[in-house]
Amino acid sequence: MILIYAIGIDVVDIQRFQKMIERWGNRFSERILSQNELNYCRRKANVIPSMAARFAAKEAMIKCLPTDQNLIFRWHEMEVLNSKAGKPHVHLHGELYEFLQGKKIFISLSHSLNSAVAVVIVE
Repeated sequence: MILIYAIGIDVVDIQRFQKMIERWGNRFSERILSQNELNYCRRKANVIPSMAARFAAKEAMIKCLPTDQNLIFRWHEMEVLNSKAGKPHVHLHGELYEFLQGKKIFISLSHSLNSAVAVVIVE
């Protein structure tokens, strides 16, 4: 039997996200994304939507945490990586890993010219 522990979703406005990157530059992107995530995004023709989708995924993960536990979230303790086929998956570290140890995490990302969206399901 499959039991869903939590579901989180987040939508990011691409133009707003791009303005944040333009304003804060590497300081912002390096704060929210790991080096592995940045490397992946920088290989894309259009970097911003990929970065925004990963930001949305992390926001969706925060929504999966119980209110009293969402303070354990640290941006770099969650990485959204991709298989060779391009399928995204989540890799956890630190306290977030310890808290969700034994749980399966499913993720789906998408973006258009205007929006990036992520859904996270914790089982």
